[in-house]
Amino acid sequence: MSDLLRSYLVAWLFFLAISLGAMANLMLHSLTGGRWGQCVRPAWLAATRLMPALALLFAPIAVGVSSIYPWSDTPGAWLNVPFFTARSIGYLLVWVVLAQAFLRADRASVDPALGANRSERRVAAAGLVIYALTMSLAAVDWIASLTPRWHSSGFGLLVIAGQMLAGAAFAIAVAASGWGPVQSPRRGALRDDFRFHDLGNLLLMYVLLWAYLAYTQFLIMWSENLPQEIRWYVPRLQTSWVAVGVILVGLHFALPLLILLSRSAKRSPAVLAVIAAGLLAAHLVDAFWLVMPSLRPAGFTLAWSDPAAVVFVGAIWTWLWWRAASREPIATERAHG
Repeated sequence: MSDLLRSYLVAWLFFLAISLGAMANLMLHSLTGGRWGQCVRPAWLAATRLMPALALLFAPIAVGVSSIYPWSDTPGAWLNVPFFTARSIGYLLVWVVLAQAFLRADRASVDPALGANRSERRVAAAGLVIYALTMSLAAVDWIASLTPRWHSSGFGLLVIAGQMLAGAAFAIAVAASGWGPVQSPRRGALRDDFRFHDLGNLLLMYVLLWAYLAYTQFLIMWSENLPQEIRWYVPRLQTSWVAVGVILVGLHFALPLLILLSRSAKRSPAVLAVIAAGLLAAHLVDAFWLVMPSLRPAGFTLAWSDPAAVVFVGAIWTWLWWRAASREPIATERAHG
């Protein structure tokens, strides 16, 4: 049961990252404006609508906290099961309310051609701050605490960067490939109007941001070489888990970087769809890398429950997203920005 719950945690964190990343990218687009976001907004809106469902899908983790987290045997003032569960429910409620507030403000836009209304921009500005603060705390509770007595001031930012990348990669893969329901007879019109170059630059920016945060965290801890700080890296770099780290460097950074530096690659819908889908798969590997080495410190192992949990949560998430996306209107351009 412990292995199943731990596999479920990885799968749930991965799909939560797509929805939270979608919500954060929506808020970013509402503040910055520009036509680059119009073709991916339907996918982002549909993913944001799944926050209540993802909050409910946290239930198995809440029930199985003692089976997942090593600190449950020796609870402290901050890390104890009741307080941990209460904080987790609080984070999820905040995100559900935030998502609903933003969606309500977005629907209130009378004329999308005029851009985001003042209410939507206010929600977006406050929402990004609230999201950053709450996700930083949640990253410590749900992931970092798997390694007792380990802390990193930049870990929350690293998780947030990964979520923003996952949300962007999912929407770009959907839009560039034409996959997913679109309520419009002009199904191909969106693809003709893409700002592919801008979307490619967005992916490139997130790839560089994630790599920068991951590298600086590693460099600082490696330089200091303090036992309480390197304990997170010991199982990841001194066992067979290091192979997963090498795969991440290649698929989450080096290969996408080399391809996205090409202007022609960024302007090709087919290439951009493949790169975005690859980055989404790499983020699943990243979620596995963040969680499992702390729970399987002897070395890399893949349990049957790992792919089973991804398929289970993914089937629910995809079905709900498809239903939500089928109700999204075709993207219309916003002139602001």
